[in-house]
Amino acid sequence: MNTEFLIQTLHAGLMISIIGMGVVMLFLTLMMGVMRITEKVMAILAVWFPEEVKEEPKKSVKSSSDNELAIAIAAARNFLIKGGN
Repeated sequence: MNTEFLIQTLHAGLMISIIGMGVVMLFLTLMMGVMRITEKVMAILAVWFPEEVKEEPKKSVKSSSDNELAIAIAAARNFLIKGGN
């Protein structure tokens, strides 16, 4: 096998890899800068256009009385004793 061809091929592959990683690094750096600028712009806009906060109605929770609880327990006990039929 021709060693000169092998060296040229490895050199070309290494150069393509380095260029590709450089392009990705450049894009990621640019993207981070744009995101930081967008964050600052959105913070300024939030002062002028605040987001409306919707209040959720509170759900009333019914607490069962002792009598209702006793009736439920008695019904379940009766159901189990009679075999559930």
